[in-house]
Amino acid sequence: MSKATIVILGGGFAGVKCAKTLRKLLPKEQYRLVVFNRENHMVFHPLLAEVASAAIQTKHVAAPLRQLLHGVKCRTEEVINVDLDKNFIEYEAYDRTRRQMFYDHLVIACGNRANFGIVPGMDEQAFPLKNVGDALKLQAHIIDMMEKAEVCDDPRKRDWYLTFTVIGGGFSGVEVAGEINEFVRKSSKFFETLTGDMITVNLIHSGQQILPEVNSSLRDFAQREMEKHGVKFHLGVRAVQASREGVTLDSGALIPSATIVCTIGTTPHPLVARLPVENIKGRIATTKDMNVPGFRNVWAIGDCAAVPNEASGQLSPPVAQFAERQGVQLAHNIVNSINGKPTKPFSHVSQGSLCAIGGHNAVAEIQGMLFSGFIAWFMWRAIYLFKLPSLVQRIKVGIEWFCDLVFPRDLVYVKTDTSRAVSRAFYGAGDYIFKQGDPATDFFVIEMGDVEVLAYNQETGTEEVVAVLGPGDFFGEAALVTSRSRNASVRARSNVLVVTMGRSLFTEMSANLGPLRDAIAKAVRRRRNVWKDLPDVRKVLDTLSLEDVMEPVPGEVLRTDYFLDGILELFCQHRLDFCCVLDASDKVVGVVTRSDLLRTIEAASTFEVGQDDVVRVHHIMGHEPIVIKRGEGTACAVNTMREHGLKNLPVVDENDHLVGCVRIETILSHVVTELSRRRAIRVTQEHIRPTV
Repeated sequence: MSKATIVILGGGFAGVKCAKTLRKLLPKEQYRLVVFNRENHMVFHPLLAEVASAAIQTKHVAAPLRQLLHGVKCRTEEVINVDLDKNFIEYEAYDRTRRQMFYDHLVIACGNRANFGIVPGMDEQAFPLKNVGDALKLQAHIIDMMEKAEVCDDPRKRDWYLTFTVIGGGFSGVEVAGEINEFVRKSSKFFETLTGDMITVNLIHSGQQILPEVNSSLRDFAQREMEKHGVKFHLGVRAVQASREGVTLDSGALIPSATIVCTIGTTPHPLVARLPVENIKGRIATTKDMNVPGFRNVWAIGDCAAVPNEASGQLSPPVAQFAERQGVQLAHNIVNSINGKPTKPFSHVSQGSLCAIGGHNAVAEIQGMLFSGFIAWFMWRAIYLFKLPSLVQRIKVGIEWFCDLVFPRDLVYVKTDTSRAVSRAFYGAGDYIFKQGDPATDFFVIEMGDVEVLAYNQETGTEEVVAVLGPGDFFGEAALVTSRSRNASVRARSNVLVVTMGRSLFTEMSANLGPLRDAIAKAVRRRRNVWKDLPDVRKVLDTLSLEDVMEPVPGEVLRTDYFLDGILELFCQHRLDFCCVLDASDKVVGVVTRSDLLRTIEAASTFEVGQDDVVRVHHIMGHEPIVIKRGEGTACAVNTMREHGLKNLPVVDENDHLVGCVRIETILSHVVTELSRRRAIRVTQEHIRPTV
């Protein structure tokens, strides 16, 4: 006789408790339990901050599922689809093929994921703290920042290395800020040039008080104690941007920081988001007994589920103590459902909350009683030690914590080969991506925004914009190819998102990938110092302002909602090469060229009658167009047109409003005229030069 299958998606607090309880209640010979979790271990999330601060070892907060769930089949394949009507899941097997597994009951307990997309640059610049890998990566980064600060001879740069900023004033944010503060300050004594007063730990929170989940007096105590130990609070403000320089607040202030940790923002698991079920703010809506409405054999628990709590009349909060009890209660409900008995609604009264704040201090609210200071810290460690899922973990963590009281924390970290990495980075407007003279470490491709290339002028002692690059362009290749330092600076002209490729990987790919090698070779030739061979032309361009060569924009401008037939009529009427597109505030948001029209006309041959009425300007225009600002030089305009193969370039003012355009033939005409004039003057002077 075949066994009935119960599939559990997720190996967190809820999924593990459900699996362990079901295994005790159901006979092995009749029921097969399968847990799908991408990692082969359960993470004890409350202790991740202590891993990041090297208080305990990484492996001690991860319980192997195979050792934890005896008699349960544990699989690490990724589940990519669930068919609730036909009762099967699809997963990507070890050989990359899609396979199916049918179930009799399905438990969805896959939690949620970090979502930094709500703040520009956060996804690229900030460290999350969701799993063991996150904590280990943050720990290595913190130590690396201290190592760099130790040998840094620039005081401003050293302060930047030693500034750590945490975003979010809930339990996770407060705990990680306290742990980082304690770890860095205690470890500074092992560095020759570092002292505690050089270290800054910031905590940014949108509320007026941290820890909104606990009693007001405990919030005040936590803030006072953390401030006493050196943590700086920025309350009542929000982070609106994160860049390589630091965090920008909604007040406009920039907090320079080399380390940003974000503990806010979650998003539904992609699998949950695709399910055809009702959801409440991204969480699966369930009945009181944790059943998914419309599917009698599908259940949802944990952070991914909006489970009503009969004890409070509200939805259960996404915290561990509720997840564990949901797992136990759901196991009994599934057994009752199998046996034809009534299920019970979920009901639980919170036992309280605890939060460590660093320096052997904590705050605790347990069954209405308030504790703070050392006694709360001792209770915090004792309770969490007891809650660890296995006896082996409790012993190991207990030993680690005892050693932490006596011995200094470990400063060892393993360096990875960052020169082979591919990553993304965000830069705010005005941030330098690199400066002239910096070592060449990365190759950059612009994904969003535009940058300006700056060259240092020895005569004026200032930096001058020599070119503008936009989406799809790349830079940084010349110094990597020639193995020298940067010969120019690159600065973000607007908010910029770039893909970066490490030196070793760039060298390997450019050597073996023909199209990339050819593109780089052309770029190197195109970007060589053409003015070195044409010094007279450069002198003319330096004295020629954009106002001298700027012309009115030919024809009319387009709006994003214009139809295709109107665009064609405008191009034909004025014989245009290009046309600028403006938004409602008259800012340049795109450009339509003849090439864009040609592609659209080719596609129009497949349109049905009247379908061309659907095509509007915003469908065919080039978004994020390359433009030049009125105050920038003519040499910069020429370089920019040369870089992109353009004949025309829109000119905008400081507010991105269109004020005109420049054409390469107009500029060349001025250059030739001026060179001829100067040559004529030289010839005249030579003819009238007196003889001795």
